[in-house]
Amino acid sequence: MPTTTATALNTDSAADYHQYAIASRLEISQILRAVMRHAALITASVGGEDFFLTSLVRVDDEAGYLMLECDRNGKHMERVLAKQRLLCSTTLDKIKIQFVCTDIETATCDGRDAFRAALPQELLRLQRREYFRVPTPIIAPVKCTISIPQSDARATVELSLIDISCGGIAVLTPHELFTPELGAYYDCTIHMPGAAAMRTRVQARNAFMMKLANGKVAQRSGFAFVDLRESMLATIQRYIMGLERQRKDRTRD
Repeated sequence: MPTTTATALNTDSAADYHQYAIASRLEISQILRAVMRHAALITASVGGEDFFLTSLVRVDDEAGYLMLECDRNGKHMERVLAKQRLLCSTTLDKIKIQFVCTDIETATCDGRDAFRAALPQELLRLQRREYFRVPTPIIAPVKCTISIPQSDARATVELSLIDISCGGIAVLTPHELFTPELGAYYDCTIHMPGAAAMRTRVQARNAFMMKLANGKVAQRSGFAFVDLRESMLATIQRYIMGLERQRKDRTRD
């Protein structure tokens, strides 16, 4: 079975990869079983761009395989079997989990259609704390505009921020509007209240599905700031401090 690489698992750098990679088969099985117990939604990526939702339905560490729920008549079936590779992302206790599935075949699990794949040799458990990240308001969401290169022109799409830190932003990216290419760079303008429009450059770092407060499922995409100017960094820091003061005031009331 081929070993995974930092590029395959889409980490920010090789240093990040080695810091967060888990290679112990026992530990990998324990983490995957916890994901299964919590019925966590998993975003599976075919070829790095085509996404669909699934969940773990079986983990067998003795036999060395796992099973992911699938739709036998779904449009992804043929591509998954042809590519023989799925990049899977999910969250467990607010910690991002990533792993790659290979040696994929169709199977059934308790009467349900499933993909059977080899148990991952490595798994990433990302617990990054280098930047203090705060959620942005839901009622009056902060907006950002991202420029999307096209064949003969550039289009823009307006997106809502989920959270912000001095290192980057997370936004909702509806498939019908925009599907970022992981690793690609985009021009971005952030419209924070009480501040001038902030024009910067961002890099798409990750994407996975999340369940919103209204029960709907949407794609969450994470972007890292690229060469952020000091003045912009100061603006973000002031905004984050303001949100934290508001949160503490509400807690005291």
